[in-house]
Amino acid sequence: MPTQIENNFSKNMVIATMAIVGTLLLVSTIINNSSSNMSVNAQVQQQQTPKEAPEKGTVFVFNEKSRPANEPEKCAQLASVVKGKAVPDYNLCDIVVYCQAPPIVRNDGMVMNNFSGIGHYIEMVPAVTNDTGQFASTSASNSTQQNNQKVAFGEWALIDPEVVPVEQIMQKYNWTQTALHHHLLNESPKILFLHWSVTGDADELIKQAKEIIMQTATYQNLTGNTRTPTSGGP
Repeated sequence: MPTQIENNFSKNMVIATMAIVGTLLLVSTIINNSSSNMSVNAQVQQQQTPKEAPEKGTVFVFNEKSRPANEPEKCAQLASVVKGKAVPDYNLCDIVVYCQAPPIVRNDGMVMNNFSGIGHYIEMVPAVTNDTGQFASTSASNSTQQNNQKVAFGEWALIDPEVVPVEQIMQKYNWTQTALHHHLLNESPKILFLHWSVTGDADELIKQAKEIIMQTATYQNLTGNTRTPTSGGP
């Protein structure tokens, strides 16, 4: 009889153990499935969640005065007097007059005339005037005249025979010559750059600049029916 009881007890223990093991396996499977589903859901949510837009590039303004041009129409009007290209920027007016003649040829055969650096360059900025005390403006016309006062800097691109005639007109109007030098090597014909500065009424200065440019082949060519030479052909 004791043996029968022991056998039954052993069977019951085995059954209980198997039930526990089965339960543990079932729980483990449920946990693993649940974890897997959570991982899949997380990946799906991550894919569905819209990505943040990339940060926009920051524009760094190194010159705090790089703002919209104050007088673009005025700059264009000044440029038209010398048949040049106006480049207005804030209170700055740049005028470029391309050197139309003669063709300036580099040693490798490239014609340089269509580069803005091979031309006449005029840059104007407002002149700082004393508008206090006894120098204060007394009328609107005086104020307008002061607003039109400019400090101008620039350079002329000249071949050798043009230097003296240009210098003579500059001296006539008291323009200050600040440099005369070369920018290039081995070009033909050799081109010289005459730098200058002057202060005065913008409308008068541009007329004087026209008279100066008329001493060069550039202006004479611009008034005729000719084309700017290029490396690609006439």
